[in-house]
Amino acid sequence: MPKLPVKNPRAMALKVLIRWETKKPLLDEVLNEVLEKSVLPDPRDRAFVSELINGVVRHLVYLDYVLSRVSRKPLDKMDPEVRNALRLGAYQIFFTRVPVQVAVAETIKLVKPRRGQWIVNFVNAVLRELARRKDEISLPPKEMDPVEHLAIKYSYPRWLVERWLKRFGEEETEALLKAGNERPTLVIRANTLRVTRDNLLLFLKKDVPEASPCRFSPDGIELKGFRGQVTSLKAFKFGWLQVQDEASQLVSYLLSPKEGERILDACAGVGGKTTHLAQLMRNTGKIYAMDVLAWRLKRLEENAKRLGITNIEVITGDATKSIEKLGGKFFDRILIDAPCTGTGVIRRHPDIKWARKPEDLVTVPEKQLSLLNSLAPLVKEKGVIVYATCSLEPEENEEVIEKFLKKHPEFQIEDARKYLPEKAQELVDKRGFMHTYPHRHGLDGFFAARLKKLDK
Repeated sequence: MPKLPVKNPRAMALKVLIRWETKKPLLDEVLNEVLEKSVLPDPRDRAFVSELINGVVRHLVYLDYVLSRVSRKPLDKMDPEVRNALRLGAYQIFFTRVPVQVAVAETIKLVKPRRGQWIVNFVNAVLRELARRKDEISLPPKEMDPVEHLAIKYSYPRWLVERWLKRFGEEETEALLKAGNERPTLVIRANTLRVTRDNLLLFLKKDVPEASPCRFSPDGIELKGFRGQVTSLKAFKFGWLQVQDEASQLVSYLLSPKEGERILDACAGVGGKTTHLAQLMRNTGKIYAMDVLAWRLKRLEENAKRLGITNIEVITGDATKSIEKLGGKFFDRILIDAPCTGTGVIRRHPDIKWARKPEDLVTVPEKQLSLLNSLAPLVKEKGVIVYATCSLEPEENEEVIEKFLKKHPEFQIEDARKYLPEKAQELVDKRGFMHTYPHRHGLDGFFAARLKKLDK
């Protein structure tokens, strides 16, 4: 079926937001579903849709708060279409350079075709009053209730703000909340099987003048100021680069695979780390890439083909339940990039804020520990497991490692400093674990531990 052209990107954004709010799937999945059925003729419109939906979800609580100050009708009593149209209008008024009159007029267009004149007048009145009082609306005083103040100002669930305040203190928590609301710079990894980072950087500067080397990863490049689609870059089509955040790249270095080895990537996803491991192995040996979702592995195979990588074999399955698919193989190294709450990548996926609940910090670590316990027997003597998450929470990180080591004394922690690039050694704590934080390092939040299996 041919895709239908969409002339109004705001209408597409509204459709995505309504589906996300009412069905609660992942935001990226909703956008991809909508884009599969329709097409935006202008590439800039796709970027605008992405900004609108991510912006509304990123600032959801704040937008609802300011709208509640000027609307006589509670937002939870509104139809989802009207509520989300108002959020889109408010986001443009508060967080973009769209002129107020344009933001109001375009929002009215969203509700006018299917709504009566009363609703049109209501939306018009609310947004114009909001624009008029934009600088007058105040937040609840921080002195009275710091949790409430920060939860509204930065749009985070109260339980997470309260948790981080206890752990980090007020000043650092606010910095972390703020960092989670900033749009991250796109980071790519040079495919050194085909090009050096320096040569790729020179090539990219033609299209991205502000492109610069990453601080910690020897293969990383920040595409500062780039707002287009990375797939449109010639270097992408040539297979010279792969999108991958700098913190994620460091995990591959921590595993430090050698040429000719047998590697298992137990939770491979679309293959950011998998293809980096292949690169570090100079396309030799064998990497078994496992994931529960076949579509992710299909994307991985597409990426590997584009990058010229031939030493990866994909296996669909749950690593805790499908070990038989590995055929009794033993591995020199295993990477467990464990499914987690994702609190370290909220800046990339703002819907994580609203998807997570406190009880996840009980159920998710149980699954993570199960992964480690299931895969530990498959490591050769003197072999290595690297356990990594994109979570900031100790329950998913240090505490999982501690529980694992109590049950598996045949493993010991190795100091990450010995394996990370020199400039990244400052990211390692006293116990030898790697930690990255959005507000401290400008990276996605990651935890990684290297575990070595001892001789019998």
